[in-house]
Amino acid sequence: MQEAKTILTKFNSPTRFEYIVRQASLESAEAILNLNLGGVYVDYEPRRFHVAGKQLARGVLGGVTVDNLGSSGLELQYEQELKGVVGIQRVELSADGSTIPTEAETIRKAVHGSDLILTIDRALQSQVELELSKTIQEAQAKGGIVIIQKPSTGEILAMASMVTTETGEIVSTSHNRAVTFSYEPASVLKAMTFASVINEGLGVGTSKRDIPDTVILEWENNEGNTETEIWRDEYEYETQEMSIEGILTHSSNTGTIVWAQELGQQKLYDYLRKFGFGQASGLEFPYESQGILHDLNKWDPSNLNTIALGHGISVTPIQLVSAYSAIANDGIFVAPRLVSHIVDPSGNMERLASTPSREVIAASTAHQVADLLTSVVENGTGEKASVNGYKIAAKTGTSWKYFAPEDSYEMPNGQRDPYLDINGQRHYTSTVTGFFPAQKPELSMVVIIDDPAPIEEQFYASHVAAPLFGEIAAWSLRHYQISPFKEVQLSDNNQQAFNGQTIQEGGE
Repeated sequence: MQEAKTILTKFNSPTRFEYIVRQASLESAEAILNLNLGGVYVDYEPRRFHVAGKQLARGVLGGVTVDNLGSSGLELQYEQELKGVVGIQRVELSADGSTIPTEAETIRKAVHGSDLILTIDRALQSQVELELSKTIQEAQAKGGIVIIQKPSTGEILAMASMVTTETGEIVSTSHNRAVTFSYEPASVLKAMTFASVINEGLGVGTSKRDIPDTVILEWENNEGNTETEIWRDEYEYETQEMSIEGILTHSSNTGTIVWAQELGQQKLYDYLRKFGFGQASGLEFPYESQGILHDLNKWDPSNLNTIALGHGISVTPIQLVSAYSAIANDGIFVAPRLVSHIVDPSGNMERLASTPSREVIAASTAHQVADLLTSVVENGTGEKASVNGYKIAAKTGTSWKYFAPEDSYEMPNGQRDPYLDINGQRHYTSTVTGFFPAQKPELSMVVIIDDPAPIEEQFYASHVAAPLFGEIAAWSLRHYQISPFKEVQLSDNNQQAFNGQTIQEGGE
């Protein structure tokens, strides 16, 4: 009834022209024409549509306004290339608005828009969205994000962002949370901390330090008051000797802090910037978040410890996967990309220029970090991300969600805890980031499960995100026919010919 009133209002409008409806279906248009209503006619407009349906890669592709102008995603980013030119003809009309069949005068010739060829693999994207939706449902999570990237080129092969609606339906988001979602990554950032330590020559995987289960830091703030910050490992233990490999494998907070103190604030900040944090990724996607990495002059003495653990810093999923891709790509950061070619109306194909690259760490450092991350999967918190027959390099991280003051819990002393919701409940974001096969990486991936139900320990990344990582990794390896990478020991004679070195074999 309300729609009928709206239409009647338009009929009674003093203006000479009103749209009754825009972007109607062809069936609706034909039904209106068959009514033979005086003064009512159908105007055909160009319309963009997604050949794979409305849900697949929805946030990546984006949307358009009723006037067919890009409003989000690639539709907005490449609006000028996609829109073309609308043609205009002058025709004669009869009194009832019908076109008089005379030769039309072309005022402006129509030009088709260009086409985009994306780096997205439709089969992989579909499988990722299927598996992600299953995990979101099983974990009773609010949403999730998965990105798969080719480290050597920066090409994004899959980028999925899904949420649970109020009705319980799991759908792709209309906005691309893979580039807009910003959060504290927690322990997945420890890979960057130790990559920095190793690249500075401070240690290697076997290097050891005495590690306590608790680190206490006291300092005097600008007001002259003493502040205290305490960091603990998950379990109590007597001070013990730990290697870098052991620290990362078992995700020791205090062990990471001990090495971060040797590295220092300036070095950690510089490396995090090189890895791409606190800045746009280079994807140039609309509304992309830069995350938060405060300038060094705003750090207090506790920030070194906190940020080394992946707290006190805000990152995006695209930044995370790109940083891990740099490790996978022999220490070279390659900016991410979603479009490989543009095809003009004449069918000419233009390959877009390669995205910028830079060296972050030495190749030898990258290989050492890959070995450390392999140990995380084989012996530590990432065991459920493993794939039979393959070496997988990955790191887990479980962070507390941050709440704005008005949405956070008010404690008895009147202060607010930003890591508790208004009802005093803690919420989590679980992440696994890595690459595979570890010895010769072909693919890198980040898996994020946003706000899984806090049931026992099932919200931890090792329980909720790692199995999904392993499932998608296994499917991807089969899909691209990537063979396991093996070391082959040569015979004594051949060994001598190769100066005592081993050779390695592996399929593409």
